[in-house]
Amino acid sequence: MSDHALIAGSALGVPEWLVAVAALLTQLGDAWFLYLGLGLLYWLGDRRLAANPRRVGATLIAVGLGALAVTVGLKSLFAFGRPPGAAEATAPLWLPAVAVDAYAGAATGDGFSFPSGHAIGATMVYGGLATFLDVWDRRTRLRVAGVLIAVVALTRVVLGVHYVVDVAAGVAVGVAGLLLFQRVARSGFRPHPDRAFFLAAGLGLVATAVAAAGGHGDEVLEAAIAFGGGLGGYAVWRVRGTETAPVGRIDTVVGLGVIAAVFGSAYWVATAGLPYVFGVVPDTTPFRLLAVVPLSFAGVAVVVAWPTLVARARGSDRPGDAGVDESESAGVADLITEAEPVGDDEADG
Repeated sequence: MSDHALIAGSALGVPEWLVAVAALLTQLGDAWFLYLGLGLLYWLGDRRLAANPRRVGATLIAVGLGALAVTVGLKSLFAFGRPPGAAEATAPLWLPAVAVDAYAGAATGDGFSFPSGHAIGATMVYGGLATFLDVWDRRTRLRVAGVLIAVVALTRVVLGVHYVVDVAAGVAVGVAGLLLFQRVARSGFRPHPDRAFFLAAGLGLVATAVAAAGGHGDEVLEAAIAFGGGLGGYAVWRVRGTETAPVGRIDTVVGLGVIAAVFGSAYWVATAGLPYVFGVVPDTTPFRLLAVVPLSFAGVAVVVAWPTLVARARGSDRPGDAGVDESESAGVADLITEAEPVGDDEADG
């Protein structure tokens, strides 16, 4: 691993093998892990987790997009460099060769340092889960979220990819961002995914402008993912809402494949660039934006619309199942979503 990572780990009294564990645990705050978890929660979550699992899941996806926008916007604004050696890592000798590349990716960091994106994402997502879910009691949820946030923040310092001030600021920003989403996207205890997606899109647009003003092309494209994704989620929820019909295992696997293809394309365009199309499309940031925004729009739109698509494929698209009913009706249970854990027989879909 990098010299800086070894220094950081030893300064905390952490042996080399535990620093390697930090490279694994830091994935708890990585974008792929957070978004995968939120997508599965939206598709598979039931009333044991929340009185309105789809509504809560969609809102949390928007919170995740907002975390991306806030991260990119602030990193572009401050443009502070990372600690020395943050982009380098040498895997431990005992690590299997097949895992070396994955380890290098997990144990290094690139781009700007302040504030920590992992700390922001972990705080907003895990804090959002503690806020909006009904499982256990609120105090227990907050404690679990706090532990996860602390673990992610600590791993960033142990790995030497962030200074302590980066992660401290990231947690503070994450708390502020989550409070903003609560204020905008919630009435009483009832979350409103359309408002949350619209807020995420707005934050993404602001972050895009900040990155463009600073001349940070890569950050412009990352912010555009939040902008396009927020618009996609907003459009689908406003037009259709979502189905209450369950998403099965096969449906989930197929859906993940579709989403991976769409978001993989967006990520590939943002990082690798555009191929020339008949020799007339130059690989520049503006042209990449023309691909990244629609792909991100489509990716989140498919995530939100997937239960509806599954229901239609099964031929069970009945008026009583339509997400418009779920997104517009205000049952008694909706107003007590966060009071105490809700049992299966007490929840209102």
